[in-house]
Amino acid sequence: MSKISGGSCNRRAALRSIALGAAAIAVPSTVRAAGYRSANDRPVFATIGLRNQGITITSKSLQFADFAALADVDSNVLEANLQGVEKAQKKRPDGYSDYRKILDRKDIDAVMIATPDHWHTKISVEAMLAGKDVYCEKPLTLTVAEGKLIEKIVKQTGRVFQVGTMQRTESDQRFLQAVALVKHGRIGTVKRITCGINGMEPSPVIPEAPVPAGLDWDFWLGPAAQVPYRALPELRQGYGGGVPLFSNCHYSFRNWHEYSGGKLTDWGAHHVDIACWAIGATETGPSKIVPVKYKLPVEYRDGNPLAADQYNAATEFLIRAEMPNNVEMLITSEGDNGILFEGTSGRFFVNRGKITGAP
Repeated sequence: MSKISGGSCNRRAALRSIALGAAAIAVPSTVRAAGYRSANDRPVFATIGLRNQGITITSKSLQFADFAALADVDSNVLEANLQGVEKAQKKRPDGYSDYRKILDRKDIDAVMIATPDHWHTKISVEAMLAGKDVYCEKPLTLTVAEGKLIEKIVKQTGRVFQVGTMQRTESDQRFLQAVALVKHGRIGTVKRITCGINGMEPSPVIPEAPVPAGLDWDFWLGPAAQVPYRALPELRQGYGGGVPLFSNCHYSFRNWHEYSGGKLTDWGAHHVDIACWAIGATETGPSKIVPVKYKLPVEYRDGNPLAADQYNAATEFLIRAEMPNNVEMLITSEGDNGILFEGTSGRFFVNRGKITGAP
């Protein structure tokens, strides 16, 4: 049996294989933003939500588009990024605290949305109805119903809509290789896929705190319930740093049921996406989902957390999904972060640092 390593999959063969999976989501060439006049035109973009991933995708898109406007509910974040984009493209974008002013503009072809998850559906729908094409960060929605609404509006408006699942296009192409290995039958018939998603630790009690200067807290909450801002004084270090380590805002929003789905949707949007892509289930998904076990850090009643002063998203979980062709998918908070593919002729594991196995 030959050992799989990070460079063992022929890139040309991989791309041929991936084309099969990509065909299902290809956008017709006739569907283009209203402002485009020729293939050489640079589209005019705007970004809504600028902290962390928002400015990352904006920076990477500057080579393809001109940014006419940026929006964020934190005036400090907005000003810093207006200056950064101005320096990069030699022209200052307009800045807004209210994203709706971007949607009112006729000169903007497309918007990039990198707000907290609970805003995604509202802004996406409004943007398409305003005639904008949309790139929205993952996880796309909080609920299945929201996803169906977005699908409906895409079909209704004919807009181009892309979800930012970055592992499909990561530079080292490990996940591209993984999908190609499966599609080329290198491990035989796939029987089981395990998506390892690290769980999260519960938080201490997080007290109410003054809203940071420059942050429009009411607008940040938006479609969610109006609640007090909460934070502890300790600051987060590294990526997403400079904000409270424990809060109900900024980087910590993913740990709250009201705004996101914890690690399960944060990393699940990546690994489950790749797993479905590999076995051709992007369009179908599972036929059945069984929550085998889960652990919540607070008590829930009728689907809602009873405590408001600590993280409430699941800290541990094991979910079994029945996929097409009798493939079993496990989504678990245990084990290494990554995806394990098991087939009749071998198995391999892939994550952002390695791809290894022995078919």
